[in-house]
Amino acid sequence: MFTALRIGTLYFGSSFLTANWLTRMPDLLAHLGVDKATMGLALFLGPVGALVTAPVAGPLMDRFAAARVGVWGLVLAAMMVLGIGLAGHWTILAAVLFFAGVGNTLFEIGGNAGVQRLETTTGGKYMAQCHGYWSLGFVCGALSAGLFGQFGVPLPLHLAAMAALGVVACAGIARLLPRPMYERIARPVDVAKPPLFTLPNASLLGLCVMATGVTLAEGAVYDWGTLFLREQLRPSPFWTSVAYGTFPLTMFVGRVVGDWFRARYRASSIVRVCAATTAVGLAGFIFSPHIAISGLSLALMGVGVSLVMPIGVAAAGDKPGDAARNVAAMSMIITAIFLLAPPGVGFVAEHFGLTAAFVMMLPFVAMSGVFARQADPPADRLAGQQKMIGEPAAVGGTNASTT
Repeated sequence: MFTALRIGTLYFGSSFLTANWLTRMPDLLAHLGVDKATMGLALFLGPVGALVTAPVAGPLMDRFAAARVGVWGLVLAAMMVLGIGLAGHWTILAAVLFFAGVGNTLFEIGGNAGVQRLETTTGGKYMAQCHGYWSLGFVCGALSAGLFGQFGVPLPLHLAAMAALGVVACAGIARLLPRPMYERIARPVDVAKPPLFTLPNASLLGLCVMATGVTLAEGAVYDWGTLFLREQLRPSPFWTSVAYGTFPLTMFVGRVVGDWFRARYRASSIVRVCAATTAVGLAGFIFSPHIAISGLSLALMGVGVSLVMPIGVAAAGDKPGDAARNVAAMSMIITAIFLLAPPGVGFVAEHFGLTAAFVMMLPFVAMSGVFARQADPPADRLAGQQKMIGEPAAVGGTNASTT
């Protein structure tokens, strides 16, 4: 538990910073004087920054180790929070979000690869718990932003304070991360250096499709959820942040207990339940008549979303090939798919309303359930896991754990 808490500070810091500006999306729109379609174009640059960064993350980790790449990424992301607050035009915001995408991708790949290496080295399970701290950071960040908004603190001043806090915190976070996350993978001298980026095999592609379905809906709620609540139900900024905060809060709870479930149930079964729960929660959120029902629906959706990405990341490390590069490749593929999401949602929202944009997410959530079996580990590893927990090995290779 203490080890997961130490690693969790890295994940907490990332989401805390992100939530502070996303929760104030309505204020950011008003500050820039732009519509939803234009904001969608600005948000588009975030995934572009991630896309160009993912291929170099593997070589950076080879040279500097996963933990250093993750911390450096968080420092860059924190600095970009200041840029978001100071941006006076949507094109400047787009450029800032490009570099925020670079920083967040370095954090994500470095952090996840470091945790995957720690699990391999120690035999412990930390991935879901670490992602849980990301969710907890988003809760705290959303509530923090709600209070700043409720008391009328100007957006530039608010985000400048958060950026300074983030950069200072990174120095402490770097000291807390476990030593194995700082270890570089030693490669025998007679083994050729791996390529910068390798094309993923069919199993990794299927895994990316599985993870993308639910996370597209998750991303839509993060990007547009507060704006949807303010437009549809018109609550105060504080109660908007409270309802919005239930989403990452229950996601945190699901991820804290998630490693217990991962050790006992098939990954594919967990993903199917998560996809169904996400769909029900999303539908409730879309058609909610009251802010309290919206909060309960987002809470249910948070439970559903909680384990899909941690399971996907852990499963990517189990696929054939270099584990760190598999994680980087998965991040790059998902990011490429996400490129069209912000402008797509923004376009639909501007012309047909945010309700239609969120309804558009439901088929993608169903897609995660359809491809759930891609999260199961290889049959030989499955048999060993099932033997350890006393379960008979099933025909066809379903799993009891993904790490």
